[in-house]
Amino acid sequence: MKAKISYVLMFAVLAAFLPVLGGNTAEASDRYSDVSSGYWAAEEIEYLAEQGVATGDEDGHFRPNESLTRGQASVMMTNALGEEGLYASVPTFSDVEEDFWAYSSIERAAELGIFQGNNGEFNPNGSIEKAQVAAVVARAFFGQESEDAGGSVNFDDIDNGFWAKGYIKTLVDNDIIDDEGNFEPNHAATRAEFSAYLARAMNEDLRGQTGGNEEQPDEEVGSDLLYEGVVDANTPLNVRTGPGTENSVKYTLNDGTKIDVYEQVGNWLKISGHGGEGYVHGNYVTNVDEVDSDQDNSNKPAEPIADAKVTNSTLVVRDGPSASYDSVGRLSQGDKVQIYEETNGSWVLIKFNGDWAYTHSGYLKEKPVGESALTGKTIVIDPGHGDHDPGARGNGLVEKNLVLDVALRVQSKLEDEGVNVVMTRTDDTFVTLSGRVSIAERANADSFVSIHANAASAAAEGAETFYDSGHKAKESRELAESIQNRLVRETGMNYRRVADTGFYVIRNTTMPSTLIELGFVTNAGDANRMKRSGYENKAAEAVVNGIKDYYEW
Repeated sequence: MKAKISYVLMFAVLAAFLPVLGGNTAEASDRYSDVSSGYWAAEEIEYLAEQGVATGDEDGHFRPNESLTRGQASVMMTNALGEEGLYASVPTFSDVEEDFWAYSSIERAAELGIFQGNNGEFNPNGSIEKAQVAAVVARAFFGQESEDAGGSVNFDDIDNGFWAKGYIKTLVDNDIIDDEGNFEPNHAATRAEFSAYLARAMNEDLRGQTGGNEEQPDEEVGSDLLYEGVVDANTPLNVRTGPGTENSVKYTLNDGTKIDVYEQVGNWLKISGHGGEGYVHGNYVTNVDEVDSDQDNSNKPAEPIADAKVTNSTLVVRDGPSASYDSVGRLSQGDKVQIYEETNGSWVLIKFNGDWAYTHSGYLKEKPVGESALTGKTIVIDPGHGDHDPGARGNGLVEKNLVLDVALRVQSKLEDEGVNVVMTRTDDTFVTLSGRVSIAERANADSFVSIHANAASAAAEGAETFYDSGHKAKESRELAESIQNRLVRETGMNYRRVADTGFYVIRNTTMPSTLIELGFVTNAGDANRMKRSGYENKAAEAVVNGIKDYYEW
């Protein structure tokens, strides 16, 4: 596919790292591996992920304390506003070329008057300052066109003459932030700070939660004992002031120590031990004496009816089959459970920490117990272009021929897995974009995978996959990420990006859909890889393995 500027791109995928948790103690964090349930902006970060505005990297990190670039901020803003990217024939800013990953979002944000440059430059890779964040949020969500909002704020470091005082006051007036202490307007905004301001602007229910990352005060342990537990850890277990690793350590517990458990908060347990009340991670506590013996298990099914995996960032578990029942804990994205019974509504019976509980099936991906999730699936494979439309050309490669070869191999390999494969073309013929969509819709497909190769400047390189957030956004993103990871690992291509875009075939298909760009035929390095003997088979194997990774667990 010849390079066109993509619409509404998500975050650039950042290089992965393993966060240092400090101390050789037994504990872990939940949700994103670096955003625990007790983190000050956890609810706002979760909300943006659910809305498809922002997400973590491929290793499950959100990197909340890292600074945010102006390019990344423009993508989040256009995503939050539901605006498509804008392709301008002449770039607005001299330092943002058409092949820059966030170009279309920057153009749209500038056209909307949300972002402004300086002397004709945007500085897309520069950090966005907190004062600038206040300005773009106030402009985008509260219609503030000028810097002056009248009145003053109580921040010690913001005077009435400061250029962004009016924007900052708008955020204060709308309960986005509290005006006390220092605002630090010229400091680079972190991903957590930007997420908090943006989520609160989008959702009034999140407003007023303006506290920072301070230590949580001790709370008096209630009288409802859940069960007696025993510490099961090879190293001393930290007891913290709140449910998350960012909270301070009060004391430690040794392996085998008995404790009383009063509450579950995410993966954390509120306990009482020899040092008083506090929180420990549930992975290191064994339930040895359940106090709640009121459950009637006599009518509960003995065998599960389905395996399931959690698809949402968090999923509430309750003691009854509706939202009116009390929460007994949470599951995190990727957690696996077994379903024992379906109710008349959308709630299912599961086992949670050894007890019967209920959760909503809308955030679970299910498959028959012990069976391959691929068996019986209908998957449409779409080799791009064909006949008079050759697609991208470069370095002796023609896109329509390359992708057909790979797609036919994908078909064969998927059929060996028991998949019903529907091809949009199996030879050098041309199918319109609407025709490709119609084939997928008529087949009532479980997923749609369009295979392409890329063209741009000679410097552009790497594999990339796209999805569209119009239909099945979370599922489409997961499918794209799974295939992208396999392509990079198994073909040796560089990881370019996974992005939300508006390509016709994935914008108009209603099932989980992705469009793959195997590499750039116009890049010598990519082309050499694609011309090597056996490449087509490797690429096909990578696509199939990516599809399997998405469906299997």
